Amino acid sequence: MSPAGQNEDYAFGFLQGLEPEMDGAGDEQCRSGARSPVDLLLDLSWQAIKNFPKRGRLSAGTTLAAIIRVPSDAWIDPIHQFVHENDRTIMLVDGKTKKRDWSAQEGLIIDALDRGKSVFGIASDPDAQLPPLMRAAADAVITIPSPTPELMRKAIRLHTGRSRVPALTAMDIGGLDLLDLAAALRPQTTPTACIKRLRAASTARSVNTSDDSTPLLQDLCGYGAARDWALEMLAEVELVRSGHKPALESGLFFGPPGTGKTTIARSLAKSARLPFFSTSIAAWFQHREGHLGDVLQQASDIFTRARNSAPSILFIDEIEALPSRSSLSSTGGGMSSSSASWWTPLVTQILLQVDACRADPRGIIMLAATNHIDRVDPALLRPGRFDKQFRIDPPDAAGLAGILRTHLGRDCPDIDLHGLAKLMPGRTGADVAGFVREARRKARHAGRALGEADLRAAIMPADPRPLAVRRHVAVHEAGHAVVAHVLGYRVEVVTIRGEGNAGGWTDIRLPSVSDRGLIEARVKILLAGRAANTSFGAAADTGATADLAEATRLLAAARLSFGLADSLVFRAGPEHALDMVARDRSLADAINHELTRLMISTKRLISENRAAIERVADALLDRTVLDEAELAHLIMANPMPAGRREPRLDRRPFVKH
Repeated sequence: MSPAGQNEDYAFGFLQGLEPEMDGAGDEQCRSGARSPVDLLLDLSWQAIKNFPKRGRLSAGTTLAAIIRVPSDAWIDPIHQFVHENDRTIMLVDGKTKKRDWSAQEGLIIDALDRGKSVFGIASDPDAQLPPLMRAAADAVITIPSPTPELMRKAIRLHTGRSRVPALTAMDIGGLDLLDLAAALRPQTTPTACIKRLRAASTARSVNTSDDSTPLLQDLCGYGAARDWALEMLAEVELVRSGHKPALESGLFFGPPGTGKTTIARSLAKSARLPFFSTSIAAWFQHREGHLGDVLQQASDIFTRARNSAPSILFIDEIEALPSRSSLSSTGGGMSSSSASWWTPLVTQILLQVDACRADPRGIIMLAATNHIDRVDPALLRPGRFDKQFRIDPPDAAGLAGILRTHLGRDCPDIDLHGLAKLMPGRTGADVAGFVREARRKARHAGRALGEADLRAAIMPADPRPLAVRRHVAVHEAGHAVVAHVLGYRVEVVTIRGEGNAGGWTDIRLPSVSDRGLIEARVKILLAGRAANTSFGAAADTGATADLAEATRLLAAARLSFGLADSLVFRAGPEHALDMVARDRSLADAINHELTRLMISTKRLISENRAAIERVADALLDRTVLDEAELAHLIMANPMPAGRREPRLDRRPFVKH
């Protein structure tokens, strides 16, 4: 909103005695007129207005429409009274009026202006809280700034009558609104006591917004670069407390569900002792009736609250629920034009709000989380927005051990945490918390103290599958693991622990696809499970369905996308390769020929390493889970002939089978 006359000079009745003093005489004037701490803060804040209309261009009595932008809704009623007491001729419109009453209010605004009466709108978010006519007719916007540390020092000096007031920082008043600040100014008090109350109130506001059970950053385990960055932001916050200008950044955490993306956000807020505001796109639809105006209002409110409490932290969960603008086109993403017209204003507003928070000099750390970073609007990831992005994967064994210790607290001080962590490959912090809760419950019901056996039972419950089924799965996973190892790839974990529809899985670090050789090596690893089962006498079954689908997709992509077969023509993206195979019989025949050739090669590898596969399968039946070192020891008990192994490529991403 940019009213045409916003930068003009104006004169109107109640401002004549309240213009900011430029010669330092304002303190005495403010002290003589202050009747309460709230009035004192209002007087000082009014004097701090930077875009204050000045006398000189218009004569007194000029009809004027103006907007007074206040720091938060808590200021609306006090400013309403403040203006009314200084000039009762002005018609006041405040941001608390319900939207259903805006039409009637606009009629009153027209009538007042027609009678030569000035009209003022008071709101913290004029675009969302004031009638459109008020915003369109405004000749000026007067912005009342949030109280600064220096303003609070002046207020304390005037309130107490003491000339010496200790220094204040932005962190000392972080999260405090008008009434919080006023409550620290008590009768017959001292500057030191006022500041002590301000700091205590700021701390209380901050700590209460973050769950007390949330661990501090230094106690978090398994977060890698995300935790390192959060610690850097914690150090920046401490610099802000020392009076330096903030150099705070914004971060986006992405990765599988349950890996603790919300936890690290809360941990940063708790460690920094900052107000923490958490929201999600879904939360904006849970209030009122879900009309676009209501959703825009809910979104605006959370950003406004974070800015009014700065320095602060604002966390947006599941940010991918805000659709990318590239998907809003009816031709590009399949979304109808009516849906696009509904979402576009919301997406645009969020981008503007993010920009405003990043530009706020008081310092706002913006955090977001998503399970699907590929669905996030690229505009949100540009420099100056959520430009720091951190993948949070399930923690490794060391991280799991640390998380386990955090949830155990002082219980079980002497147990082998690393040994328990090895039983939980691929598990998340949320899983660990669940295991500890279940173990405590079982121990409590049994009338005993929590022990290692309770934890093991919760982490690795008895497998109800028949031995024959478990052995079939063990041979299958051993085939994947041994062939991957033989081909030079790093196998981090192999297990026959069931997960979802999978009877077991093998965690392999594979390089990004870059040439034909890497594609064929990956296909051999995928085929190795079925090859091992059939080589050990089992009939082919449905257990390799996912493996065959991925092998088919890779070989089809080599032909259709990567130009690594007999044609350089790009026909489809890798994600659409399977659809093309289903529609093109000749392509399917060509892929089947390649799969047959590679299966023969894979079975040869299985035959050459049969003893190693048997050892790995037996160990899986005995221990359920094998880590990298255990697997390597079992395989190398029968080393491969010289020259068989290819160079190891320890690169991401990891793939589960």
